[in-house]
Amino acid sequence: MLLPAALLPFLLTLLLATVPAQAGTAGPPEGLSEEDALNLHCLREAYPALRSLETDSQGRQWLIFADGRRVLYREAPRAQGAPEAVRDVAASMAAPYPLEPSRPPTPPGTSPGRLRPYDLLTALYGGSRESVNAGLVTVPWQGRSVRLSAPAAEALGRVARRLAALLAERPDLKPYIKSEGGFAWRSIAGEDRLSAHAFGIALDLNARFGPYWRWSRLMPHPRQQDYPPEIVEAFEAEGFIWGGKWHEYDLMHFEYRPELLCKARLAGKARPAP
Repeated sequence: MLLPAALLPFLLTLLLATVPAQAGTAGPPEGLSEEDALNLHCLREAYPALRSLETDSQGRQWLIFADGRRVLYREAPRAQGAPEAVRDVAASMAAPYPLEPSRPPTPPGTSPGRLRPYDLLTALYGGSRESVNAGLVTVPWQGRSVRLSAPAAEALGRVARRLAALLAERPDLKPYIKSEGGFAWRSIAGEDRLSAHAFGIALDLNARFGPYWRWSRLMPHPRQQDYPPEIVEAFEAEGFIWGGKWHEYDLMHFEYRPELLCKARLAGKARPAP
């Protein structure tokens, strides 16, 4: 992603001003790229428990939490012919997420945000049903209740307030936002990887209006373009990406990934908003 030249100095200044020095042999990497500087700014804005980035003796980069835990940000460069690199945090942020009203084509391989940084999600929300469940909060939603992780639940409350104002003018949209559920400890259908629902960061809305690619023979699906933008905008404004912008589309699915929304907003600006 090509970023404005004025953005890098600002982000580097911001990172150096807000990241405390870490004990040990490693420190903040030198020569951060524009994209890495943007990634780190958005990761720390989204997840305040993250404190710094360190490089180890093997060239791997690690995100360091305030309590000393670390999560792989980027695997060391691979030698030619070496096995595929670990799907790290940097890889999960590489595909730019298109903000509304942009809905570009989604050919095979285009699914921004669907590549998830599982080590980071585990560090943030828990790695077992019990540990995730301990951090869940119940949110009222259209006369029902939804259980999500605390940060996602707080963000969903803000989405609810946005939608309440919208529905006062557009009651025809109410059927779209009926809840199909939040937290569910399960794998992705047809795969052995955990669903975002297992971490309490995803909400499914009315499946009648939000088809899922495994249930449809249409690729792409026309509703990827005509799903109400007002609903998508309300979720994106509070840190949720939409599965309608994936090749393997999931139009009912909204997922709390605030770092991706931060990056999408700042990529075309000269500096972050206060």
